[in-house]
Amino acid sequence: MTFFCTEAVLPGVSVGQAFQYTPLIDAPVPGDKMIYNPLTINFLIDEQMKAWTSILDWIKGYTFPETTEQYKNLPMQQKIQLGAVQPQYSDASLIIYSNKNNPILQVDFNRIFPINLTDIEFSTKKSAEDIMTASASFMFTGYTIIRS
Repeated sequence: MTFFCTEAVLPGVSVGQAFQYTPLIDAPVPGDKMIYNPLTINFLIDEQMKAWTSILDWIKGYTFPETTEQYKNLPMQQKIQLGAVQPQYSDASLIIYSNKNNPILQVDFNRIFPINLTDIEFSTKKSAEDIMTASASFMFTGYTIIRS
């Protein structure tokens, strides 16, 4: 995705809340668990559709919709995390650059996995200059922001 990513949305967070019940007012108190929004990226679709099909294969690998052999042949297990106990997960980094193209922040995501992959629209009505794009959403257990 390094060369094909065109947009990324740094996920926000929310915190649940509980209420302390009193005779006068139910006072809200902060919850004890942080909930992350999904990481969503937009990317270019190359002629071979490698970025899109890689994510599709990843999803098929951990959901094995046709046969259990799909989990055994999970591409991420073979290419990224050789011998990993849980090959459906990966780690990822989002690097944010300054206006002079210098890295200023790195966001490291832990145990990331895809949850959504958008459609690809093929149309003869579009011109050759229109670049096809798609989006993917990922869930993760947490992220760390590192300043350069």
